[in-house]
Amino acid sequence: MKTALASLLVVTLFVALAPVQHAVAQPAPNAGTGSAAAGEDDTLYPCKKRTGQVAVTFKPETELKDLIAWAMGFTCKNFILDPRIVSTGKKVTVMAPNKMSAAEAYNVFLVALSTMGLTVVPKGNMLRIVESATAKSETVPIYKRGTPGNQDQMVRYILRPSYAQIETLRGALDSIRSPAGNVQTAGSILIITDYASQVRDMMSIARAIDVPGGSDGIYTIPVQHADATQLAQKLNEILGISAAAGGQGNVAAQGKRGGPATGNDGPARPGGDEVAGAVPSKILVDDRTNTLIVVSSQAGYYRVKALVERLDISLDTEGGTSIRVHPLENALAEELATTLNSAMGQGQQAGGRGGAAGTARANPAGNAPPPPQTGDLGTSLEGQVRVIGDKPTNSLIVMSSGRDYIAIKDVIKRLDQPRRQIFIEALILEVQLSKDLSIGSSSHGGLPINNGDLVLGGVQTPTLRSLDIKTLAAATGLIGGLIGSPLSNSQSLLGVSIPSYAVLFQALSSQDNSNILSAPHVIAIDNEKAEFSVGNNIPYKAGLSFGGFGAPAGGGAAGLAGSIGQNIQREKLNLTLNVTPHISSNDAVRLEIEQETKDIGGKDPELGPTWTERKLKTQVVVHDQQSVVIGGLIQEKDIYNVTKVPLLGDIPILGYLFKYSTKSKRKTNLLILLTPYIIKDQLDLQSIRERKVREREEFVRSFTTLNEMKYEPKIDYRRKRGLIEEINRSVQSVEQDLDVLRAMGARQRVAPGALDYEPSNIDDPDDETPPPAKKGP
Repeated sequence: MKTALASLLVVTLFVALAPVQHAVAQPAPNAGTGSAAAGEDDTLYPCKKRTGQVAVTFKPETELKDLIAWAMGFTCKNFILDPRIVSTGKKVTVMAPNKMSAAEAYNVFLVALSTMGLTVVPKGNMLRIVESATAKSETVPIYKRGTPGNQDQMVRYILRPSYAQIETLRGALDSIRSPAGNVQTAGSILIITDYASQVRDMMSIARAIDVPGGSDGIYTIPVQHADATQLAQKLNEILGISAAAGGQGNVAAQGKRGGPATGNDGPARPGGDEVAGAVPSKILVDDRTNTLIVVSSQAGYYRVKALVERLDISLDTEGGTSIRVHPLENALAEELATTLNSAMGQGQQAGGRGGAAGTARANPAGNAPPPPQTGDLGTSLEGQVRVIGDKPTNSLIVMSSGRDYIAIKDVIKRLDQPRRQIFIEALILEVQLSKDLSIGSSSHGGLPINNGDLVLGGVQTPTLRSLDIKTLAAATGLIGGLIGSPLSNSQSLLGVSIPSYAVLFQALSSQDNSNILSAPHVIAIDNEKAEFSVGNNIPYKAGLSFGGFGAPAGGGAAGLAGSIGQNIQREKLNLTLNVTPHISSNDAVRLEIEQETKDIGGKDPELGPTWTERKLKTQVVVHDQQSVVIGGLIQEKDIYNVTKVPLLGDIPILGYLFKYSTKSKRKTNLLILLTPYIIKDQLDLQSIRERKVREREEFVRSFTTLNEMKYEPKIDYRRKRGLIEEINRSVQSVEQDLDVLRAMGARQRVAPGALDYEPSNIDDPDDETPPPAKKGP
């Protein structure tokens, strides 16, 4: 308040001392046509602020006094006019056919003053009319932020560039200032004094010049986690900085700069050319402190710093070798460890649990990294990797760096998949038919002579002996004949009593039919051999055993002592089925089959049993639930055997007394069928169980003498895995993976997007909401 009063007193004194000075306090009612009468102080310069339209009714070559009186009439502003300016006789012609608002009309007033080389300078609540050439030394409105209005009123603007050189910017703005304007430097700022409209244009030019690309400086960026040398190489590749460019990087960068920033939506941001221009000249590395040294402009430094923030993240996967335990769910640890070590070219290190761990040391800063270890995994490994399988826990012990562990973890996950299963049902059908016909006779005759000797002769058959009456009791079939009295001296000579003569006849026919049905079935895992074997262990007589012969008798006697016993051996008569399935992705199954059947074919009282054996080994490709015949046998035998006395056995009819004939006919039909069922889920297993239990019940019902025992397994539904449990386990698996990632180290993530720079400190003149200007004292 005191300052305003002091200013008013100074102005009043100045007016009083002036020779003839006009002080215009109020506008005339009709400013466009004349002036008020002198001496009428109360109504000398009446005014009324207009809120409506203002008409411009100037005559050609309007004088300055009339122009000021017109502006005062609708603004009610106080003007001070120097008589020396009036004496110059400046005139102006204003032609405006349409009415306009009060603000627009006042702007016309300022433009008219500017045309006459004049302007207004605020002095308290007064507006002083001065020449534009001397206004730059007056106290004019000062702007530090925002933009002045688009008027021809002298203002002073303080500009602080962000990137451009101060002298470069001063020279550019000085060339476009008005004759009444002035551009001065003060340290790192520019002081611009000119018309407000002219200042706005100069700000647009300054903003276009003040883009990233100032002179190079030296900046340091400490690298916390990554290797500075490798990071510098990556930055040089990203920004296109070549070693040959050296200090020319900034020159090339400046060649890309330029282009004014455009846009009316808020503060202007750097465009594509500005971003492309922010290229450092050099990026050096201090190995001892693991620091990047950037020779660049400030904009280039900000760009490199933003990239470093994205690349220099905290990650536990870097550093030396560490030991991690990876549990397996389906695969076998030892087999998978051998596979992984072979894929990485370290098959010789696929040891068991407790082997020495290999080491992989991080590269010291500044040293070139060793060539990456490559294998069949489809990725590059940085260091030495060793995988050991632990059989008791079915886990893999992985000794590697964190990055290598992540590389092979995906491979482990792909290999540790549930193995597909298959239910294989075989059907062995065998039919045996046999017919035997035996016809023969046995006869003998004996005659004692005078000296006690015995004359004996005859024909004997394998199953019927006339000399042994005991065989007659054991013979089967049709038997007939004639037996004489015993020989008198046969007991003394042969130790057994025999008839003096005997003629025996035997006829036997036998038929044997057998139908054998075997249906073995087994569940097998893909690419794993499954074996099914069932049968009996049959004992049989293999001969006689002699024990104790050759051992010295008691008392040193030369006699021999020993015993004769039967040698009993055992033979396994098993039905064996070995299957190795190979399931393809289109549900085709390749089966490697080995089937063997062994049974008793016959028994001989002297030679022992006869074994029959059926063996099949083949490969077949079938589809899911497709039955296929993998083998079979059709056999027919006709056997005719004759045992006879030469010549006598060939006599018609009577020859049957001297021969023994057998005729056998055997037929065998063997068929082996196989049907695979691919198990895709637990419902398939349940369906197979229900079908097999149902078949058993039907088998039991076919024999009324058997007691049926139902199979009802106890089921704990709390341990069942339905749809909800599968979803729950999937969610738990994802949560476990997230826990592992968090345990490995939280990664400092930066939101993706363009690398933006801070805009220029120069305000956009197109912003229509400037802050109020700071007026001079």
